[in-house]
Amino acid sequence: MSDKTKLILYLVMGLGLCLVALGIALAMFTDISSSMGVRGVQIIAGLIGTGLLLLVPSKIFLTLILMRR
Repeated sequence: MSDKTKLILYLVMGLGLCLVALGIALAMFTDISSSMGVRGVQIIAGLIGTGLLLLVPSKIFLTLILMRR
């Protein structure tokens, strides 16, 4: 794998972490879940879910790449 591929995977993993952190921050520090109701909970769950979808596969792939060395 080239360094460009590793950089892209690190960026995707970082974006996933940011989305998860944003979802948790919205759930903890705002009243979006109570003011918007079900729609607010869906927004928070969507952010966290998308972040995890970006985070896990890239982390597994990077682990496999780094273990080959």
